[in-house]
Amino acid sequence: MTKFSNIPYFTKLGLLLAFFGASFVLIPFQLFAPYPLTNSVVIVRELSLFLITGLLLLIVIKGEKLDLQSIGLHNRNWGKSILWSFLLLLMFFALVAGCLGLFQLTGISFGQGDHKYENISLWVMTLMMLRASIMEEVLYRGFIMERLGKMSDSWIIYLLIPSIIFGLLHYNQGIGGMIIATVSGMLFSAFYWKKRDLKINVMAHFMVDFIPNVLIPILVGSA
Repeated sequence: MTKFSNIPYFTKLGLLLAFFGASFVLIPFQLFAPYPLTNSVVIVRELSLFLITGLLLLIVIKGEKLDLQSIGLHNRNWGKSILWSFLLLLMFFALVAGCLGLFQLTGISFGQGDHKYENISLWVMTLMMLRASIMEEVLYRGFIMERLGKMSDSWIIYLLIPSIIFGLLHYNQGIGGMIIATVSGMLFSAFYWKKRDLKINVMAHFMVDFIPNVLIPILVGSA
């Protein structure tokens, strides 16, 4: 394992930003934003989170002097990436179905009682889904996994720990939400580590959020 003191300064800065940058933005909104949320508040929040992602990419390019391929972003094999993203999507839904079945048996609650997004329009919800898919994959799969993977050969360090932290950040979704976020984070992390193509993760992540939160309400509303 690489000693922390031997890690380049900008990599340390990037890890701090990747692990804690989103919370730095989200906590003030959770404390002071109106309830339920409004479109304008959510737009400001999402643009602020996009800024965190942009700062991390700037650290990679200007600070670490690396290209975006160092976090799994490249322009190769788009056709294969799209097909793999659908496979990852199916694997996610199978995993969630298994978790929900387990929740029924154990009495764990999931997805109940939160109406803070009830006044948010579908196009703003789409912005949220787009931001989440890009930001969370860039931070937790592309940057954190790649950098921790260079520091340690242990999968506990570069795969399990980021997935647990990723799950804990979904605390507002209750115990069930944190469990699903953790195990799905492990699935997405393992898939990324195998393919090293962040496009796959971003596309699958977007569909995971977009289908139940935007597409199905549109179809139900037009039926």
